[in-house]
Amino acid sequence: MGGLVQKSELDAGHIDHAVAMAVSTTQAGSAASPYVWPATSADNFSGSYSGSIPLGSLIAIPKDVDLTKIGITTSEGMALAKAYQNYGGYVTDTAGPNTMQLAYLEQGASQKQVDNLFKDIGAIRAHLELVTNNTAATPAGGGDHALPSTPAPAAAATATAVVPPVATAPSTGSTAQPSVSLGSGPDQLLLKVSQDALWGDAQYTISVDGKQIGGVQTAHAAHGSGQSDLISVSGNWGQGDHDVAVNFLNDVWAGAGRGDRNLYVDSATYHGQDVAGAHLNLQSNGAQHFTFHDYLV
Repeated sequence: MGGLVQKSELDAGHIDHAVAMAVSTTQAGSAASPYVWPATSADNFSGSYSGSIPLGSLIAIPKDVDLTKIGITTSEGMALAKAYQNYGGYVTDTAGPNTMQLAYLEQGASQKQVDNLFKDIGAIRAHLELVTNNTAATPAGGGDHALPSTPAPAAAATATAVVPPVATAPSTGSTAQPSVSLGSGPDQLLLKVSQDALWGDAQYTISVDGKQIGGVQTAHAAHGSGQSDLISVSGNWGQGDHDVAVNFLNDVWAGAGRGDRNLYVDSATYHGQDVAGAHLNLQSNGAQHFTFHDYLV
């Protein structure tokens, strides 16, 4: 897949090419055309998109942004930020209605690499801008570039779906673990969720202090694989203790020895700090709880 971020590139700390990315279905679209160069067509769903970013668009971090001063904390995040500044990202696909995916990762990227990218996604996303004059005559917008432009990812040639739609943060290629961003606000609670699937995936909701954040979520990562879905829950919570409820909605049991659908919260962090007692094992419908403490004033 063109634009795929490889594990070896994250290991080395540099990505020397443009990356493939996806925007939400509420960001994609254009009254003038559903696609732009280098794309040559749009997918069959383009008529339902309600945004203003055509498929095939180039999105980049301006060269005058000092990447050392925007809050990036990991080498993986810096590598992706430099790729967006030096080469940009091409919109090759759409994700969900409220999600933007900034990279597709090669299968085999470690969970730590995924976690580190997730930590820096917000800082990178906040500095992205649409390149409106990216054409065959002026590739990458023309003018002076931080580095010589590279060809657009092969996937951008048709701008059709190249992997299953996933959410805001990076995935791991064909075995992608979706990363979902819920709510809004300056505070971030990060949950790692996995499942035992049976005749379909586990579904659940997340509530903080009795208020559900977002809609019904679907688990994807297999608990036995050691992987987790990364669920970011944002809000503006005051100082003190806060209750988190994870409500398992669709338990299934096939009988003794025949399998069981289960849901797990593998761990949680609040502002990067581990939350004690956040490991939950949900083997039947209903909610389980843990508490995090906000020390911030």
